[in-house]
Amino acid sequence: MKILETFRPVFERTDAQFIAQNAKYDMIVLKWYGIEVKGKLFDTMLAHYLIEPEGRRSMDLLSAQYLQYEPVSIETLIGKKGKNQGNMRDVEIEKIKEYAAEDADITLQLKSKFEPLLQERNVANVFYDIEAPLVQVLTDMEYEGVKIDVQALADYSRELETEVRRAEERFSSRRASASTWALPSNWAKCSSKSSS
Repeated sequence: MKILETFRPVFERTDAQFIAQNAKYDMIVLKWYGIEVKGKLFDTMLAHYLIEPEGRRSMDLLSAQYLQYEPVSIETLIGKKGKNQGNMRDVEIEKIKEYAAEDADITLQLKSKFEPLLQERNVANVFYDIEAPLVQVLTDMEYEGVKIDVQALADYSRELETEVRRAEERFSSRRASASTWALPSNWAKCSSKSSS
């Protein structure tokens, strides 16, 4: 905890940008120790989601794909996932130091690769104005937990089912058959016919 307290002023700077791979995880861990990240975020995992929504996002895969570099896998330090996997607390500090430095370096390099790609794919505004700020909200929700009103969800589900049935009836009475009403092409046909 003493080490974390040394870094508290850094994490709480509002004029800094914090670059991470899966920032929400790191922010939740820090929050458990009473530390809040207050600066702007650049999450490489989130950026990659906007760049390539169907892709896989582990740092090792992103490093291989974008940097042509294969980093040391965490499994070499703590073993494969499962009940016999070790804990980072049990790894010697020298190995952790090397692993953490490499992790930080790769994350910074990925940021440099992803920034222009966000621009090229016209998703930079979505990333900076919506997705990145939402990480803090999701962190707080995950940390605090949320209460679900089960009855309200059940009522809303019934309401949506009624709306779907009405939409099926409307669209099937036009061009789409009841079995294919949900196809996007049929929705487009029905909506263009209704607007003409």
